[in-house]
Amino acid sequence: MIRSKLSRREFVKLTSAATLFSVGLSSFGRYVKSARFVKKAEAKEVEEGVKYVKTICLFCAVGCGILAKVKNGKLVGIEPWTEHPINRGKLCVKGASINYTITSPKRVRYPLIKEGGKWRKISWEEALDIIAKKMMEIREKYGPDAVFFAGSAHTSNEGAYLMRKFMAFWGSNNIDHQARICHSTTVAGLGNTWGYGAMTNNFNDMRNSKAIIFFSNPAEAHPVSFFHIMEAKRRGAKLICADPRFSRTAAVSDLHLQFRPGTDIAVVWGICHEIIKNGWYDENFIRERTYGFEKAREVIMKYPPEIVEEITGVPAEKIKEAAYILAHNKPATLQYAMGATQHEVGTQNIRAFAILQLLLGNAGKPGGGVNAFRGHDNVQGATDMCVLSHTLPSYYGLSEKAWKHWAKVWGVDYEWLKSRFASKDFMEKKGFTMSCWSLGALAGTEHYDGIDQPSPIKMLFLWGHSTPSIGNVKAVKKAYETVEMIVVVDPFPESAVALAERDDGIILLPACTQWETSGSVTNSGRQVQWRDKVIDPLYESKSDIWIIFSLVKALDKYDPGLYEKFTKNFGGKSPDEITPEEVLDKEITVGARAIGMIGQKSWRLKRQKEYDYTFDPETLRSMAGPCKGEYWGLPWPCWNERHPGTPILYRNDIPVWEGGHDFRVKWGTKAPDGESLLSGVNGHDQMPGWTTNLETDYSDWLDKNMVPSGRGRARIFAWNLPDPVPVHREPLWTPKPDLAEKYPAYEDEVYGKFHFRVKIHAKSYQMAWLKKKLYEYSPLVWTSGRQVEHHGGGSMTRNNPILAEFQPELYVEINPEDAIERGIKDGDLCMVVSFRGVELGFTHAHVVAKAKVTSAVPKGVVFLPFHWAGVFEGKSYVERFPRAEGESGESLSPYAYGDTPNILNPPGWDPSTQMQNTKAGMCQVFKLEAYEHQWEKEGVVKDYKKLIKELLRG
Repeated sequence: MIRSKLSRREFVKLTSAATLFSVGLSSFGRYVKSARFVKKAEAKEVEEGVKYVKTICLFCAVGCGILAKVKNGKLVGIEPWTEHPINRGKLCVKGASINYTITSPKRVRYPLIKEGGKWRKISWEEALDIIAKKMMEIREKYGPDAVFFAGSAHTSNEGAYLMRKFMAFWGSNNIDHQARICHSTTVAGLGNTWGYGAMTNNFNDMRNSKAIIFFSNPAEAHPVSFFHIMEAKRRGAKLICADPRFSRTAAVSDLHLQFRPGTDIAVVWGICHEIIKNGWYDENFIRERTYGFEKAREVIMKYPPEIVEEITGVPAEKIKEAAYILAHNKPATLQYAMGATQHEVGTQNIRAFAILQLLLGNAGKPGGGVNAFRGHDNVQGATDMCVLSHTLPSYYGLSEKAWKHWAKVWGVDYEWLKSRFASKDFMEKKGFTMSCWSLGALAGTEHYDGIDQPSPIKMLFLWGHSTPSIGNVKAVKKAYETVEMIVVVDPFPESAVALAERDDGIILLPACTQWETSGSVTNSGRQVQWRDKVIDPLYESKSDIWIIFSLVKALDKYDPGLYEKFTKNFGGKSPDEITPEEVLDKEITVGARAIGMIGQKSWRLKRQKEYDYTFDPETLRSMAGPCKGEYWGLPWPCWNERHPGTPILYRNDIPVWEGGHDFRVKWGTKAPDGESLLSGVNGHDQMPGWTTNLETDYSDWLDKNMVPSGRGRARIFAWNLPDPVPVHREPLWTPKPDLAEKYPAYEDEVYGKFHFRVKIHAKSYQMAWLKKKLYEYSPLVWTSGRQVEHHGGGSMTRNNPILAEFQPELYVEINPEDAIERGIKDGDLCMVVSFRGVELGFTHAHVVAKAKVTSAVPKGVVFLPFHWAGVFEGKSYVERFPRAEGESGESLSPYAYGDTPNILNPPGWDPSTQMQNTKAGMCQVFKLEAYEHQWEKEGVVKDYKKLIKELLRG
């Protein structure tokens, strides 16, 4: 559904300039010479009085540079930043029209409160005082853990860091952000294999690959990355696309492995089986730099291509062909995104990817590695700052030692910090996550019972986070209506403010966009870039940093001394005076030593922007000038202010002071079986760990070619995980009952009595599914993904009139055979129905979507993009959005709106991270006017609900 009223003439006029810079797959010209462009820009400034500001895109984690065009303090357009080393001026449609997002009339103008069913304008002072009073009331009545803070991947590193610090000073670990439900399994999967849970190489380095295997669709999800991917193809690289859909990425690939959603591990093991069987693996690499190969071989050899074909649907010959291509075209890289991470076996999926690259010896090499393409502009940085419920900034965990480290950085007494929590136990206990926080709010109601804290969640902060990306939205909606107060902080009125059917208890605070403030941002390749402020905040919007400091100041009125302690390193300055530079230089780069985020001082990041033209676009290294020797973005680890950054993790063939590295010593120097976990390469000195000494700058270690994180072996066998070597496990909702018997889901006991403070079940759900044969009632495999025109939950992009015009509605992709069986034609409105929510007492879940009949999805599979909101189970709620200027102003509801597909996702949570499953569900599709709820009619839902209750109770 779309409500944009642009005429065709207006639309063409608006988009003509922007589309000039959109990246295309067929045009990859030579780089524009810097001198020519700078001269042109200077001439424009003199002639027109226009200022050009170098800044970073707000959307995906490629980290594209853009020149913002500012005249008289107003953002009037954009120009290509051709010297930016990553994108060289190229942009996707989101970036090319970004000025229409920033200046959208749908922006929130001033603080609003909902009272008596109406929205009322209030001042910042009043809003913050109301919030602070409510927080203190809840603290006194229920304890600090009754507040849940949903943080953001769209703020700067400094903003994200302060969010985690805020909840530490508040006294709760109930804080989480988007990474939990997009790439938490990346952190766990890669981290448990070789030490760090991040993209190993970078986007530019994919040009060096001789083969690339995708478990993603970067042509649509990360379009500018294809600038480098297609350059690799031009140079002769072979492309393999493993994707349940025939995507735009698959269309340009040499081989397409179209597998059934949820069977990623089997696909990888089929490839590895052929590599081992034919002796194509790198024996020297495995012997010298890995641990546990023989244990993994036993598992992998149980997955010959013929068995894999039975599990995945991919012909055995294609599996063999993929193995041959990867083994005979090295270095090869593996790329993936949320299609691989969002499963109850997400951690194991990512582990399998890493193990494939270890077998081939592709880890720690240019053109190799495992490249996790993350979804939000600073989701890597927000994760590094640990806006997470189970760790402190820089992945320090929640141990007493970790807390004491950060207490020292913050300049506060550890005992005082401990006193802020309900107890030491709660100080070190993992908090609620984004995937299951709603259960914490529903605890004690008819919908859910039993959480691992004294009180249900009573107050929610939704800070730069979108509702549509959270799974089980039916429960989320009910949670929005159950908590006592919701505080939404966002440049746009995020859908939660209207989805919740309540007359009061909602406050909406207008955060400015990241183009209206400054700070650092970390892209998927661990490259840290500095954003300068482009324009002053529009309307009454404020920066995230200002809002956090001001909220602490408001709390100080009721909790004296809090602000002084929170701002100790900043001399107790007011919120208006503290700068992002101070937060980065005085706290983040002092404390974030575990990942080596030490040398990324603000002055170094700014200097790189100034001398961007000195960076080689192939190596990303500066060739001359003040930045000579540095890598673009000083990718972490960057061990001190002289270190150039580490562009490729685990590359041990170059010195540490040139960006060399090694697998991290994270699990001690010996495995449980006594085998050494220290690398045996080249006789290097071993460093079995890192230091938390705040004074050292690692100069001595670097001079001796020692790695502060150690020189270890990668773990092919990870003894601390439920499956030390990944194995295929059928999704909880499976269309294959015979395979579920052979490859069952995790036992409920794997999750323990409580998992991140809630009860989690796996095998119980699968047993109920199979016993009631629900695959007969919902026979279509359901999966979700992205559209190139929209981003995340769509809060920004569906409020951009250009993007709304390009992609105005929700659709469901359905194969022609499935469509014909159901009497559905292209363009028909359909009802997509699933059994989600039955486990919480609801009858079912459904969305209304337009049919897109296409052979891009195979028979038996349907696909829906997840960026949509504004409609809930076919009913619009746009009338509940606030208005721009009082009751008579324009509605701030988005230009384009639709139903929320993640209402349909199946149950299923990763036991290492509590990642939700939004990629392998099951559903039924009906033509809308022909819909009859046969499940209700035949009593199936009633029987299923009864069985679920019995199983969960037992």
